[in-house]
Amino acid sequence: MWYSEVGGKILQTMIINSIMPYITLTMACVLPKVMIMRDSTDPHKTKKTSMAQFKLLHSGKDYIIHFKFANVLNVIYITMMYGIGMPLLFPVAAFNLLNQYICERVIVAYYMKQPPALDNKLI
Repeated sequence: MWYSEVGGKILQTMIINSIMPYITLTMACVLPKVMIMRDSTDPHKTKKTSMAQFKLLHSGKDYIIHFKFANVLNVIYITMMYGIGMPLLFPVAAFNLLNQYICERVIVAYYMKQPPALDNKLI
């Protein structure tokens, strides 16, 4: 009876988690546009009183990668832990990781601030 009760909730959570990257992509796309529209509809006029505020509004957010790593590790852990008993988790996890990959590529390419120069050490 565990698989019918708890397994269904785990699968439902994984499916919801697989469409969440698109919601994140939508928020990364729409929210900065709304904030810029609230500032001014004319691109040559602004309500900002300093150059730092103006750059903060128009440059994009910093990319916080540790949340993305945590989400990927969560999907892999849940899939490997319960996938033996519920094989349907494997295609759902693959779909989830594909969605995360596509959305993160778009977010990093178009909506995030360019990272500073990196040295030989990476994450």
